[in-house]
Amino acid sequence: MAKDRRYTTVKNLITGGYIKTFIEIFDTIPKSVVAHDLGFNSVRMTNLMNNVDRFILKDVIKLASLIEVDTMEILKLIYSQYVLDSKIKRKK
Repeated sequence: MAKDRRYTTVKNLITGGYIKTFIEIFDTIPKSVVAHDLGFNSVRMTNLMNNVDRFILKDVIKLASLIEVDTMEILKLIYSQYVLDSKIKRKK
């Protein structure tokens, strides 16, 4: 099966610096597509999107491989999302 073309768009947006947090990936490519390609169900993907600190390294590596970027780039996006989520949770 051919890989979704939107992964290339996400790659270009990440390398261009337009995507700054993990959740922004899903503005371009639906979470259902990413979940399917990673072997997750939709519920697990939603849980990981809401709690990025629960990602397993092998899943981050798989995602980086799908997008064809360095694993550290995805880790940076996840970390940015974690920091942002932490600030929002503290304000409540």
